[in-house]
Amino acid sequence: MTLAERPGVGRAAALAILAVLTALFVIGPLAAYCDLISDNRNALADKAAVLERYRLLAAARPTSTPAPAGPPLLYADMPESQASALLQETVKHTAAAAHVQVQGLLVLRSETANGVTRIGVRVRASGDMASLRGLIYAIETARPVLYPDNLSIQSHPPSPGAVPSVLDFQLDILGFKAEPAS
Repeated sequence: MTLAERPGVGRAAALAILAVLTALFVIGPLAAYCDLISDNRNALADKAAVLERYRLLAAARPTSTPAPAGPPLLYADMPESQASALLQETVKHTAAAAHVQVQGLLVLRSETANGVTRIGVRVRASGDMASLRGLIYAIETARPVLYPDNLSIQSHPPSPGAVPSVLDFQLDILGFKAEPAS
């Protein structure tokens, strides 16, 4: 018996194969495409919610209290001795973090000009080149702003075949303090 003798069976087989292929198409690529569209719809909804929140924040009036501007650039309005002590402590902590051995601190004479007072300390210390670099970098990036000045470095000649010696250096570190408003 052949399919030509029974046309209904051939049609039923063709319809069954077509149904199986349609089911595979729906289960495979079409389902993945629908999932992709659903994920994109959810992401778009999330971004729309964020946009609406930003629009509400932009439309809101600013509060009457200003936000803090960040760390101050000058030492606050305080007695000169207290500002000098804070500068010394900052230098000690910075030197310890940079692995520099401080041998002495000398408070420099302060100078007042244009409503600010310059305070400073002279540091005598020792360390290798990397620790000196770390100390100077930490001083230059500190807040309140500090300025390294008058750096002098002295090295001891190493003996032949010895490890490079430690550097002795002297450095002035300056900071500025706001004068009281009159």
